[in-house]
Amino acid sequence: MSTLNIRKLVNALIPDALPSTVVPVAVLPAINRFKQKYGGLWVGGTLSLSQSGISFSPNWLNRKVHGVLDPINVPAEDIRVVRREFGWFTGIVVVEHAHGEFRFRCYGAKKLAATMAATFR
Repeated sequence: MSTLNIRKLVNALIPDALPSTVVPVAVLPAINRFKQKYGGLWVGGTLSLSQSGISFSPNWLNRKVHGVLDPINVPAEDIRVVRREFGWFTGIVVVEHAHGEFRFRCYGAKKLAATMAATFR
């Protein structure tokens, strides 16, 4: 069996993401409405997938326009279910784990979700 090592650019839905002080005050109401409607803010970054689990690190731009964003790490033993949901341009992958769920969107989501589901049975 080969070692799984995938890195992919994704947008992750981060429930506790907040805009930083560099964001103009005029757009804050729209950001707050979006966050309330979708349960968080989409944050761009890199997803790393290996046999040991998944991790997400926000990219430079998103670290600047959001408040404090910590990397997300989900160990393989905590992953319960991986499924794909519909998205208009990019599919959404939902990772249910022992402490909640982690959602991200990317191109090739269908294939990635299948690979992840097979890896974390």
